[in-house]
Amino acid sequence: MPVEIALLELFSNLESLPEIAAGFGETVRRSATPERAAGEAEIFSGAEALNAVAADWRAIEREGGLSTPFQSFAVAEAAMPAHLAHGHEPHIIVVREHGEVRAILPLVLTSMAGNRVLRFLGDPLIQYGDVILSRADSEAHLGSALIAAGKLGADAALLRKVRSDARISPLLARRAHVSQVAEAPYVDLRRESGLPPRDARELRRYRRRLAEIGEVKLRITRGGDALDCVQAALELKRNWLSAKGFTSSVIGDPHWQLALVSLVTGHANLLACARLEVGGKLAAIEIAVTHGKRWHAFLGAISPEFAKSGPGQVQMADTIAHAREHGFSAYDLLSPADPFKRVIATGAVAVCDYALPLSLQGQVAARAFRFAPQAKSLLGKLPAPLRSAAKSLLRLP
Repeated sequence: MPVEIALLELFSNLESLPEIAAGFGETVRRSATPERAAGEAEIFSGAEALNAVAADWRAIEREGGLSTPFQSFAVAEAAMPAHLAHGHEPHIIVVREHGEVRAILPLVLTSMAGNRVLRFLGDPLIQYGDVILSRADSEAHLGSALIAAGKLGADAALLRKVRSDARISPLLARRAHVSQVAEAPYVDLRRESGLPPRDARELRRYRRRLAEIGEVKLRITRGGDALDCVQAALELKRNWLSAKGFTSSVIGDPHWQLALVSLVTGHANLLACARLEVGGKLAAIEIAVTHGKRWHAFLGAISPEFAKSGPGQVQMADTIAHAREHGFSAYDLLSPADPFKRVIATGAVAVCDYALPLSLQGQVAARAFRFAPQAKSLLGKLPAPLRSAAKSLLRLP
C-alpha cells in the first residue's frame, strides 16, 4: 500500500469523532451508575508500594487466589523496576473487610495520547490481566477497588488482556468499553488429541527434513540452567523483529528484557525453556511460564538456518508431548490466535482489552482507545522509519 494512502486511512480512522460522540451518552450513563462496594480500600503508591503489600499478596497467593501466573508477586516484583525506569507511577489498591484482605488491584499510572491512563502493573509483560482475590471475596470488593482507582487522578483505565473467565471480567463488561477482542487457544492435555490428517502429514515431513540434517532433540531447562536459553530466545526474537521492521514493547526494551531475565535468575521455578536442537544446533526455542498444571507458551523463536524446515511446529509438538507426560493439564498458546495455533488447539478463551473512563476527558478517550488496535494494524503497512515515527507521535501502546 502506498505510504500516502496508508497514512490517510490511519488518520481517517483515528478521527472518527462522530462515532465517538455517538457513544458518549452511553458512556455517561455507565459512569453515572454506582458500583456496589464492600470493605475499605487503601492505596499504596510509589516505589515502595509493592513492599507494603507483599505479605498480604503472598498470603492470597498461598491460598490459591491467583487466576494466572501473571498475577503472581514474582511477576510484579520483576516488573516494578521496568515501570519505574519508564516513569510509570505504581498504585496498588488493597480492599479489606473486618481486617482481612479481600482484593488487591495493582496498577500503574502512565501517559497515552495526552491522557493519564491507568494500566495493570506488569503491562506489557503480562499476558493476562486480573485482580488478586482471596477466596472470601465478592464482586462488591472489586467495586470498592474500582471506586478507589477513580480517585488517582487518571482520565481513564486501559485494562488489557482480560480473559472472559477472569475475576474482574464481569465488572468490566458492565462498566467499560471493549477496545479489542482476541482469543487465546489452548490444548487440553487431559485427553488425547491429534492434528487433522493434512497437518499431521506436514509435521511428519518437517520432522523428516530436520532429521536429514542431524539428530532432533528437545531439551527442557529451568532455573539457572535456563538463563542461556532465555537470552538466546530474546536475541533470535530481536533479530527477527529488526529484519521485519517491527517493534515490540518488551523485546528490545532493556528494562522489560531485564524483567523477563529476572524471572529466571530471581524466581527460578516460574520459567521453563524448551530448546529444539538439530545436529546439536539451536533450531527453535520457547520460553514458557508455568503455573500449577498449566504451561503457558510465552515466547517462541526459530533459527533462520532452519526456518524452511518447520522447526517451530516440531518444537511445539514435542513440548506439548513433554507437558502431557509431566502431568500438565493444559498447554496455553496465549493470544492472539493464528492459523497454526487454531489447528493444534482443542479450545479457546476470549481475551478483551477494556477502556474505563474516569473523568470527563476520559469518557472521550475511552471511546477513542477502541481505534488503537486498528491504528497499529495500519501502521504495520508503513515503511519501518515512518511506522516508528507515527507510533511515537500517536503514543500508541
